[in-house]
Amino acid sequence: MRKLMMVACALAALAVGAAPQAAEPIKSQVTELMSTPLTGDASREVKVLNVVQPPGADSGRHFHYGDQYTTVQEGEIKITVDGDGEHVLKAGQVLHIPPMTVHRTQNLTDKPARTTEFFIIAKGKPLSQKVE
Repeated sequence: MRKLMMVACALAALAVGAAPQAAEPIKSQVTELMSTPLTGDASREVKVLNVVQPPGADSGRHFHYGDQYTTVQEGEIKITVDGDGEHVLKAGQVLHIPPMTVHRTQNLTDKPARTTEFFIIAKGKPLSQKVE
């Protein structure tokens, strides 16, 4: 009986160890190209980012403390904006997202996408804030 119990415990431990782990979200590669005070308004700054989104990339729901302008350079992305629906953007297209507006950016294709993103944000605030 004791051997049977030990075997059962060993099998249970192996089963727990073999349980699938939650996959890490696929993240975009972000390069800040510029950060400078907004001319005439020292309380805000301009940030310009280059973002490479591999297939399956997902920003998760978040917002920014200022205006966001996203233009697609290559590929295709989907941006879902609370209160404004889904926007599928291809190379050459641009979308403005107002301050504090919750949104989510995804690359649902099998090819990388590249965007240039411009922000005018409140100085000293983080670029983005995640939303559950």
